[in-house]
Amino acid sequence: MKEHSGRHKVIGIVCAGLHDTGAQNAMLAIIKEAEARGYKVIVFTNFTYYHIEYTPAEVNIFKLIGKPVLDGLILMPETIKSTDVWEMVLADAKATGLPFVCVDRDVPDCVSITFDYGGAFEQVMRHMVEVHKPKRINFIGGMENNSFSDERLNVFKKVLADNGLDFDPERFGYGDFWETPTLEVLDKFYTSGQEPPDAILCVNDTEAMTTCNYLRKKGIDVPRDVIVNGFDGIEEEKYTFPRLTTAEIDLDGMSDKTLDLLEQLMSGEQVTERLTVIPYTLRISQSCGCKPIEEGEKVNKLLDLFVNRKDLERHERRMFEYCAHTESLDSYDQLAKLLPFFCECPTWCCIETDLLHDDDDDKEQEDYLTTGTVASAVADARKVSGADTAHDPDMTMVAHCRNKGNEQFEDTYVFDVPIRHDEILPDLDSVFDDYGALLIAPMSYQGNSMGYMAAAMDSEGFNFLFTQRIISNTNQIFETLKTKIRLQKAYAKVADMHMRDPMTGIYNRRGFYMRMAELTESGTTSFSLFSVDLDRLKYINDTFGHYAGDKAIIMAADIVHRAAGQGAVCARFGGDEFIVVIPDGEDAVRYIDRVNEEAEAVNASGKEPFRIGVSIGRADLRITDRENIDTAMKAADEKMYECKRRHHAERR
Repeated sequence: MKEHSGRHKVIGIVCAGLHDTGAQNAMLAIIKEAEARGYKVIVFTNFTYYHIEYTPAEVNIFKLIGKPVLDGLILMPETIKSTDVWEMVLADAKATGLPFVCVDRDVPDCVSITFDYGGAFEQVMRHMVEVHKPKRINFIGGMENNSFSDERLNVFKKVLADNGLDFDPERFGYGDFWETPTLEVLDKFYTSGQEPPDAILCVNDTEAMTTCNYLRKKGIDVPRDVIVNGFDGIEEEKYTFPRLTTAEIDLDGMSDKTLDLLEQLMSGEQVTERLTVIPYTLRISQSCGCKPIEEGEKVNKLLDLFVNRKDLERHERRMFEYCAHTESLDSYDQLAKLLPFFCECPTWCCIETDLLHDDDDDKEQEDYLTTGTVASAVADARKVSGADTAHDPDMTMVAHCRNKGNEQFEDTYVFDVPIRHDEILPDLDSVFDDYGALLIAPMSYQGNSMGYMAAAMDSEGFNFLFTQRIISNTNQIFETLKTKIRLQKAYAKVADMHMRDPMTGIYNRRGFYMRMAELTESGTTSFSLFSVDLDRLKYINDTFGHYAGDKAIIMAADIVHRAAGQGAVCARFGGDEFIVVIPDGEDAVRYIDRVNEEAEAVNASGKEPFRIGVSIGRADLRITDRENIDTAMKAADEKMYECKRRHHAERR
């Protein structure tokens, strides 16, 4: 079994489709029991709806179970609506070496818990058929070629046969377990020309609630005119009228048994019964007429529904406000500072490090300055600064929002914290000192993995829908912001290309004057101006060819640029002519010496058949306007030509 060094025992739950309240309730029951036994819980999940393909981001979230922070796993395969994804999850769970239990499906060769769907559904069918004895029974099934649907259809046929009734295909249709197909089946029932049913039996609560609403709109009373049943006992059913006769999972029994089995596996004990079947509880209520509909109960439920709806509207307005800030954002740091104002529970936002770096900022400089010495210097600088991407962390925590409900802590703060390869959150033990359960859900960028958000599930402000909304909106805002940043960089690069000499990468004449204007505006006015000319370019061209001449120009540009240091302005004004402007100070005093030293170092390497030599003239410059710059350039040129004449005389 895999061990980790944390001070808390942590159980991971793997499930999907948390828009589904059935999955939510099962998972929450497991969390409640796990916390009662002293465990912390991490839920790895996504919000994918039925009939929708999983994105790479939604698949990758399950890969986090490989992090060495867990002591055991609980898998909920029935929530994962993709055979390929489920097989991946199962293989990864086995690869971790962690003990695990599968809930809601009998997984071969694995310790599993299932529910007695068939037995419980038969109880509901027998109650509807044998107690109420309807004459015209219509049935809405689930999905065609689905094991749960087929089982419930067969149970219905069996109960009919046991009561001497025939199955009528004209009174049957597949509702696919959800609203729209159920409405199509109901339309078929009431336009077929058959005598209307006095019972409509459904395979789940969603179909039953849809049926009750449909009948109400047609002026058909439930249960006086038609009796209806549900199955599953979902959360939304609490707000329907009439309340459904249905069956509910024994969540307490399921969660208790799940933890019992997992603890046995974690302790190394042998589990004698690989498969455990948990019963459902039959709940007789109003939709079949067995219980009266009380007006007071209806009013209370409507008030609860009204309060929930107002809270949903409030949060939707908050999300509109969040998205409205998109245009004003110019950096990821600004997004990280904005996010805490819209999270309503403690939240951690973790983004893949590579996505926070839009094209290496150093690459432009490497492209411009192509000699080996410059390339080496840039590489060394990146290593020193920790920017060597080969060693970058996979993830960076960009924000930690310590909010609670609609409140925001005064010490809500923003991070830029690297996450180690073996972490899910930095200092997870400290997080679990304050919270018992975390939900980890994927963030996506153009469908691919962007990272994940973690939310404290046992905090006052936690809400599944609100969490889904903040993740979805943050994805969209990040994508828009990233596009904006890339466009800004592209525009800046195009503008910079017009200011750069294409051969050497340093400024051209236009770029030089624009940069000098910027320096003037910054308030710096006292400079030394150097006119630099490459010696013997004609000789190099004539003797070694124009390719060698071009290389000599590039090497000279590298030397004058590198010797100038930061804050200098270097430009190529002609074929072999350069202008360098350095703020007055030590860099300016020693500039000519540094250039000569750099040139001698290059020549001493013996890598080229020619030698690099330069002539340099200096003039003092106080910037007031372009005319003053041109005057200083003329003065520096005169001294440069004096230097060139001396070099020529020395060679003779």
